[in-house]
Amino acid sequence: MVSVDDFIKNEVQLSYLTYLLFISALLSRPTRIQTYRPVVLMHGIAASASDMNEIASWLRTSFNGIYVLSIEIGNGLDDSFLWPMNKQVDYFCAKIRSNVYLQQGFNLLGFSQGSVIVRAAVERCSLPVYNLITLNGLHQGVFGIPYLFKLPVYFRELITKYAYEKAIQTHVGVANYWRDPMQLDRYISDCHFLPDINNEREIRNETYRTNMLKLNAFVMTYSDLDEVVTPKESGWFLGYAPHTLNIETLDNSRQFTEDLIGMRTLWEQGKLYRFVSHTRHQDGSHGPNREFFMKNILIFFNNTFF
Repeated sequence: MVSVDDFIKNEVQLSYLTYLLFISALLSRPTRIQTYRPVVLMHGIAASASDMNEIASWLRTSFNGIYVLSIEIGNGLDDSFLWPMNKQVDYFCAKIRSNVYLQQGFNLLGFSQGSVIVRAAVERCSLPVYNLITLNGLHQGVFGIPYLFKLPVYFRELITKYAYEKAIQTHVGVANYWRDPMQLDRYISDCHFLPDINNEREIRNETYRTNMLKLNAFVMTYSDLDEVVTPKESGWFLGYAPHTLNIETLDNSRQFTEDLIGMRTLWEQGKLYRFVSHTRHQDGSHGPNREFFMKNILIFFNNTFF
């Protein structure tokens, strides 16, 4: 007959053995490491990758171990306005495809001219972008002298007088998103870039719309103090209405009424986010805009792989 002491001793040994087996099984399971999605940043016109350093720093401080890549177009300062936009987008996509850290997906942010580069890359290159964020964007183009102050005087005159001439379209990037509301027919037929990625021509590219609708979120901002982009509401995909300098509304914008690239559908799905910042244009990617960025934009980078 087993004594009470022996019975208790056997039970303790059995419990200890069960515990060891449980711990062994637990430790033998593969570890699932939580990893933040990488981030790609795209600078604006007459700038370089270093202009995005402050945003990169905010992200790295907020998300431990996050991979952040800032891409520079050619040599940055000159090539960002001398290269036609189609070439800039091709260059950008090639950089993404050659980077092994980005093949499983990433979040993408573009500032100013970078906003149309990153959106065109999503539409044309079918990149695995999770959230697309644009700061002080130019989605509905620009029309007005302030933006041109970033360029040499000679180029300003060429664009204002001859924007839709083939020679200018081929050699000056800004001309590729110059949207003159008094010449919209000429803009649609002769502008080499923006009418295409905005699907404004008679024959539409359904791939553009399909790729935009794959996004988890499309975030657009403009600044109510922007003294460079005209109209500043272009950051929200709102330009000048035909033959006027009145700003479009959602109700009369072709992008929404005709859903050219999926904007209305994204809105209906709750995937379209719009914010207004309160800094000068050139401060959009720098310290004066940090509070706005941390409060409204940072959350769109807080997503992970396992």
